[in-house]
Amino acid sequence: MTRLYLKVFFTFWIITALIIVATNMVVHWFDLTPEPKLHKHRYDQDYAPARRLLFQMVGSAINRNTDELIGDMKAMPSWSTRYFYIVDESGEDLLGRPLPSGVQELLPKLTGIKPYDRHIDGHQKIYGRYMSLNDGRRVKVITVSSTQDDPSEADIMWQLFIVNIWPLLLVSILICGIACYFPARHFSRNISTLQKATKQIANGDLSVRVSPQFCGSRDEIAALGRDFDHMTERLEKAMLEQKRLVKDVSHELRSPLARLQVALGIAQQRSDGTVDKELDRIKKAADYLGDVISDILALPVHDNGGWELTDTLDLRALLETLMDNYSAECERRGITLTLDTELEEALVPTHGNMLVGVFENILRNALHYTRDASNVTMTLDFLAPHKHEKPQYCVRLCDQGPGVPEESLTDIFQPFYRTDEDRNRESGGYGLGLAIAQRSVALHQGEISAENLSEGGLCVKVCLPAANDK
Repeated sequence: MTRLYLKVFFTFWIITALIIVATNMVVHWFDLTPEPKLHKHRYDQDYAPARRLLFQMVGSAINRNTDELIGDMKAMPSWSTRYFYIVDESGEDLLGRPLPSGVQELLPKLTGIKPYDRHIDGHQKIYGRYMSLNDGRRVKVITVSSTQDDPSEADIMWQLFIVNIWPLLLVSILICGIACYFPARHFSRNISTLQKATKQIANGDLSVRVSPQFCGSRDEIAALGRDFDHMTERLEKAMLEQKRLVKDVSHELRSPLARLQVALGIAQQRSDGTVDKELDRIKKAADYLGDVISDILALPVHDNGGWELTDTLDLRALLETLMDNYSAECERRGITLTLDTELEEALVPTHGNMLVGVFENILRNALHYTRDASNVTMTLDFLAPHKHEKPQYCVRLCDQGPGVPEESLTDIFQPFYRTDEDRNRESGGYGLGLAIAQRSVALHQGEISAENLSEGGLCVKVCLPAANDK
C-alpha cells in the first residue's frame, strides 16, 4: 500500500508542479501579457533583453509618482538595479548612483520630440525612454543589456522573472501537493482494502466483506467492492453447500452400508466355506467404503475457526503414547521409532481429541511407507516468538520411505488427492488422512507442511501455538 500511495501521490504532485512551472515559463518566454505585441520584439533583429526590460519598466512607472518609484527601486534586489537607471531633469539618478559613460551619451538624445532612442557602446546595448510620471515630473528611463563587470548579454528579464516568480511557484507547488495528498490516500486506501480482502480469501476465509468500508461512495472502486462481496458471498455459499452435500451423501450411505455388512456377515455364516474368497473381496470393499465415509464425515465443515479451543493437550505425552501404541508393529518390522526432545511438557490449546487423530494419522502414514528395518524419528521443539509472532511448538515426523514428487508436496493435503506412484489406493491410502489433519491444524491456528529429505523419505512438520501459560 505504501508504494502504491507514494506512486499515486508523487505522480499527481510532479505532474501538477510541472504544469505550473511550464505555464509560467511559456507566459514569460512568449510575453503573453496584457500587451501581446511585446513578444514580437524577441524576433526583431535589434532585440536585446534591455529593450524588453525598458518596455516593462515604462509601463510600470507611468502610473507612479516620484516617491513611489524611488520606493520600488529600493525594494528591488541590488543585482537587478545595476541594469537600469532613472534620471531626473537635473541629470541625476533617483538613487544617487554615478552614470556610466554610455548612459551619459544617450541622455541628451532623449527629448519630448524624440522620446525613445538607443546607444551601442562596445558590448553594451543601452535603451532609453523620456516619460512623465503621474505627479508631472519628467524622467528618463535607461536600461542596459549588461554591466561593465559582466560583458555577457544575460537575459535580464529571465533573471527578474525567476526572482519575482519563485515564491508564487513554491506556494503553488505546496498547495497542489496538499491537494494531491487526499485523492492519492483515497485511491490507495481503497485498493489496499481490496488487496487485504483478496489475501483473506486466498487463505480460505470466504466470510470477508468490503462493502461497509465503501459506504456512501459511488465511484468505480466502490462498485468493484460491491461486486467483490457478491462474488465472495456466492463462493462461500457454494463451498458450504458442497461440503454439506458431501457429508449428507456420506451419512446417507452409512445405512445401506451397514445393512450390506450385516447381510455379508450372515452370508459368510451360511456359506460353509464355499464362497469365502468372493465374500472376503466383498468384505474388503465394504470396509474400504466404510473408512472413506468415516473420514469424509470427519472433515471440518467450517474453516474459520468456529470451534472454541477450550481444552489443553501435552504434545510430549501424546507422542509418547503413540510410540507405545505402535511399538509392537515397529518391533515386528524392525523399525526404530524415536522421540527427540528436551521439553518436559508442551501444552497447546485444543478441542477434544482433534489433535490425537492428526498425529496418529501422520505417524501411521510414516510407518506405512517407511522401509522395513529403517528409522522413523519424531522431534519436538519450542520456537520462541519474534516481533509479532506467538510462541509455538513444532513436531517433525520423518520416515525413510519413497517420499512424494516435489510438485505434490502441497497437493497431498487436498481431499482425495493421491500421487501416481507409491502412495495409492492399493497401498491403503485414499487421500483423506492428511486433508483432515490440515483442516484440524488450521482450526488450531497452526500450520502443517511436508518436505522431502535429501537422504530419502518424507518429513511432515506441524507447528501449533503454545498455551497462554507458557
